[in-house]
This record gives sequence, structure tokens and C-alpha cells, in this order.
Amino acid sequence: MNKTYCLCYLLLIAWVAAPIFAEPVVIGETSTIQSEILGEERTLMVHLPDGYATSQTSYPVLYLLDGASNFHHTTGTIKALSRAGHVPEMIVVGIINTDRTRDLTPTADSPDPETGEVAMPTAGGADNFLRFFNEELIPHVEKTYRTAPFRILVGHSLGGLFTLHALVASPETFNSYIAISPSLQWDDGELVERAQAAFANVEQLNKYVFMSIANEGGEMLANLSRLTEFLTYSGPEGLVWEFRLMEGDDHGTVPIRSTYLGLRLTYPRWRIPRGFSSEPKLSGLQQHYAKLSAEYGYTVPIPEGRINWLGYMVMGSGDIAGAIEIFEANVERFPGSANVYDSLAEALENDEQYAAALEKYDKAYKRAQEIDDLNTGIYKQNFDRVKVKITEMNGTTETERQGSP
Repeated sequence: MNKTYCLCYLLLIAWVAAPIFAEPVVIGETSTIQSEILGEERTLMVHLPDGYATSQTSYPVLYLLDGASNFHHTTGTIKALSRAGHVPEMIVVGIINTDRTRDLTPTADSPDPETGEVAMPTAGGADNFLRFFNEELIPHVEKTYRTAPFRILVGHSLGGLFTLHALVASPETFNSYIAISPSLQWDDGELVERAQAAFANVEQLNKYVFMSIANEGGEMLANLSRLTEFLTYSGPEGLVWEFRLMEGDDHGTVPIRSTYLGLRLTYPRWRIPRGFSSEPKLSGLQQHYAKLSAEYGYTVPIPEGRINWLGYMVMGSGDIAGAIEIFEANVERFPGSANVYDSLAEALENDEQYAAALEKYDKAYKRAQEIDDLNTGIYKQNFDRVKVKITEMNGTTETERQGSP
């Protein structure tokens, strides 16, 4: 697979006369897949969660239409929400366009009644593009990466039209559908008619659907209103859906807020509830994630960051022994991480177990070097601080016996 890196470079700041060079910030990589169905090579933009390389965790996948224009803000939104505990970390697969109109429209373009000319002669390939997802793209992604059995599709404009087409034509393909300013005016609202017919006799449809539109009006809004009215009075049971009119946005800005709101709709109970008690310590987190596993249909592991958060909450309450127990559990679950050793070392240091703390700080520093962790320097500083403390307490001989990284 031919891969190149998709890099976003930090600004280079001059200080006095000497430039300071920063490391590049990598938010994803590009790869290609050869499609027999489409008869062409397609380019993908793939974002992996920060902890992907140091864990064995499997992640939900968000498939993003119009990947070139939406990749950066989408991955940033997911990172912010997941760090705040509102959504899980996830893999993002952005699909780069070749013939956008062909792939994203369900029906052919009608000829002009006066001239007989067809403005968009390649239109009408959405079913074929959906086959590409089901038979080639999704199997490729699930073979290449560690994926959880939960998929989200996000599309804007014609991409929003395709997103709702996928919901109607192949609802089992994705678990959540985020349709942003969908072009439902296409073919005089044909998709709305099909949606009504398809779902009229469907009693149960356990999916999440978010729809939005900017301050655009016209036939786009009229057809979207028809669809939401149908869902209000005749929608299937189990369908969790929401429609938002984004009056403060235009067609170009509406994807940003809509992606955020669509993800929040998909994961309404992901965040640890307010008033969560650290008692009975780790079992409280286990109960929360057991409920999420039941809701989303697969085993949702407790993330490293959530266990770490709990450990610090317990340590802050004065229960250092309890915090050590929690941090040790995180080391057992995520041995490839550097941060789990550093957190355990901090708890041991607070418990005045300096020799044990030094050992864990050493482990954190060495592991960080192996994986090019951005916090490598901090881990080294922590090691050196405790090393000096032991030196002051026990003298040089004890320090030499502790070793140095």
C-alpha cells in the first residue's frame, strides 16, 4: 500500500536571530485502495487515535465524505470531545473525491426540457459507490486496522444526500448517520419519497441520525422538512434522530458545528455522569463502561485516560494506597504506554516509596524514548528529581545502586 504522510507543520518562531524548529504534528496519513467496482484507484486520509500504537484497543470508525475539505476540523473535533470524555477515540477515514457528482447522487440528472442537454451526465452512481463501501472499503479498513463494530457516516451537501441514501438503501452498513445540509432537492426530492416508502413498514430501526441545514432555505429546506415531519409522526421505533436549523451558518461553515452535534447525539451517555463517586474505585468505571457496552453492542474497554483520571481523583482525596492500586491496574492494561508508569511513579513518590518511584520513572522515560513520546523530557525530569531526592536522603552510594537511564 503506497503511503505518504499528511502533515500539519507548527509555525516556526524566530527568537533573537536564531530560528526555533518544532517537530511536525502528524494528524493522519494518506493511502490508496484499488477499486474494481469503481474502476479506479481511490485515495484515503486516515487518522488513528493517539494511543493506537501503544495499545491493543479496537476503535469505532468514522467514514468521512469529501475528506480533503473536512478531515482537519473533523479529527480536531473528535480529539477535543474524546479528551473531555464525551465520545470515544475513533479512527477517521476520509474519502478523497474523483467524480463527486457521480458517486454521491442516487439518480441521473434530468435533461433540460428546452435544449435536451444534461448538465451532469455522470450523475446517478450512488448505489455503485455504496457497493464500494460494503464490498471493498469497509473490508479493507477492518482488515488493516483494529476496528470496533460501530461505524459512523458523515456527509455534507451532496455528501449529505448520499448519507441519507445509504440510510434508506442499506441501513445496516452504518450505525450512525450525520447528514449536513443534504441536497434533498436533487431529482425533485426523490429520496424523501423513497425514505417514506422504505420506513413506512419498518417497526424497529436502532440507528442514530443527525440532520442539519444552514441558513439556506429553498427546496433543500422544504424537502428536509418533509422528511423530518414524516419521522416525527411515522418514524420507526428505536431511531434516535435530531434536526437542527443552523441560522447562524452558511453552506461552507455548517459542517463544523454539525459534526460536533452529530457526535454528541450519537454518544449522549458516553461521558462519566456528574456526581460520579470514586467509590468503589475502579468498579464504578467498570459499571459505567458495561452500560455503554450494552448500549452500543460491543465490549467498550475503559480508556487509559479515564483510569488515569480516576487514579488522580482518588489520590487527590488523600487515598494514596487506593490510587496506587488504580495506577497499577492501568499499567497492567496498557503496558505499552509511558504515561501509565509515570502516573504510578507519582503516586509511589507521594507515598514516600522513593526507590519504587524511581524505578517507574525510569520505565516511563525509557518507554517514552522507544515510542517518541512528546513528554519524554518531562519523564526524564521526574526521574532526575527523585534521583536527587534519594541522593540527599541516602548518599551517593545508594544513588549509584538505583541506576540511571
